[in-house]
This record gives sequence, structure tokens and C-alpha cells, in this order.
Amino acid sequence: MRFIDTQLIEFKRLMEDAIIEGGVRGKTSIIRSSALINLIHDAVKFELIEEGVNPENIYPRLGETKPEIKIAGFLKQKNQDVCVLPNNIEKKQTLIDWGPLAFKEADDPYGEEYSSNTLVINIRSQMSSLDKNADTLFERTFAESLNLHLRYPRMVLGEVYLIPAYEYDDELVKTNTVGFKANHSNIERYLSFFDAINNRSLENDVDNYAYERVTLLIVDFNREIPKLYNSTEELVNDGLLREDFPLTYEGLNYDNFAKDILNIYAERFNINNIKL
Repeated sequence: MRFIDTQLIEFKRLMEDAIIEGGVRGKTSIIRSSALINLIHDAVKFELIEEGVNPENIYPRLGETKPEIKIAGFLKQKNQDVCVLPNNIEKKQTLIDWGPLAFKEADDPYGEEYSSNTLVINIRSQMSSLDKNADTLFERTFAESLNLHLRYPRMVLGEVYLIPAYEYDDELVKTNTVGFKANHSNIERYLSFFDAINNRSLENDVDNYAYERVTLLIVDFNREIPKLYNSTEELVNDGLLREDFPLTYEGLNYDNFAKDILNIYAERFNINNIKL
């Protein structure tokens, strides 16, 4: 069993224990605690290490949640979920004199070259109200990449986003009962959005909103063992995607995420600065 699969089993256990013990309050609390999403953080770190990344270069380290690296983008400084910091690049503390950050008289402790050579991966999930919150979530995801790429156009940026194939049923949650909605989530809407911001290329200088590599984790928790989808065929066979849907899922799946993003990094920077 893959490490990501064991993490998803624990994700399901924590979520459902919280529902049984605390109902709506329990579900809200476990999500806000970051205990669930940190499982996915560690899965991503594990894959990077499996692909040869030096564990000492990953922040926060595998199994840890701090320290996060705060990188100064064009609009704001923000803690990044997972960073792989480069060796052999000198940090250069810099006074921020660009964009709206200039008025805060803040310092960037890393400098432009060091930050550009840092591999950054953001990791998020949306476990309920997928349709209601979609536009806001898409705009936020869009803005995060733009904030960094406007300042560091060569930065390699990844996005990992988890959604459930079927949402937990909120009415059942109110009674401390685990159950799922009958209708599946709007997978096509999410696939369309993430496909549109995937595979950013330096040849096109207008797509700073995009990510070098995105993975959309589509997980069916309505099973004893959660199912992480890996192919268009699986989604179609389980009724989550139309047969004539014009996009494929393979470019967004999890299987080769770490390998792909490291290959992109190697095309732009010295891969030996982050590998063993």
C-alpha cells in the first residue's frame, strides 16, 4: 500500500471519529485543527524524499508542522506549506521596496535568487460545500500563484488539492452519524479549473497565475478503504465523469506529481542543490 493511501485511511478515521464524538462541532474542529491536511503534507514530503530530495532541505520536516518558510511575494509575505530550500545559494536579506509591501518597511530574509531557487508546494482541501465555495476557492488558488510568480517568474510552484468524490452528509453529521450525500461532487468543474492552471511554461509570460504542476486528489471516502482516483477511466467507470468529457485526469493525478515537479525544477535550476 502506498504511503498516500495509509494517510487517507487515517484522514477518514480522524474525520469520522470527530463526527461521531462531536457532530458538527467535532467535524469543524478537526478540519480547523489542520490535523487532516497535515497528513497530506507528509504524503507529499514522503514522495519528494522517495525521489531523492534531501530530507534536511524540506521545511517543515517530515512529521513536523513548523517552521514554515515565509516567502515575500509581490502582494504579501506568506508562510508556504512545503518548501524545499536550496544549498549553495546565498541568502541575502533585502528591504522590501516593491508593491504594497514597501509601505510596511519589512525585510525579506532570503532575497530574490534564494527564493527563486526554492521549490514551493501548497497543499489544500475542501471537504464540504464544494459548489457553494468553488468560485472563492478558485480565486484564492489563482491569486497565490500570481503573488509568487510576479516576483519570482522562474520559481517552480506546485499545488496539491484534495476534494471528496462524495461529501459527508451535513444533516447526518448533526446527529453524530457518518454518512454521505447521494449525489457526487461536481468533479468536472474542479477538473476544468485545475487543468487550466496546470503546466505553466516560461515560454508564455502571461500565465503567472498558473502552477508548474498541479495534482487534484479526488478521494472516495464512502468506502471502508478510501479510494484515490488515478485515471480518467476510473472516474468514468464510477460515474463521476462523463465519457465525452473533453479533458483527461492523467495530467492532474498524484502518481507522478513529485517526479514531474522535480524534473521541471531540474530544467531551471541545479537539481543537486536540493537532492542528496
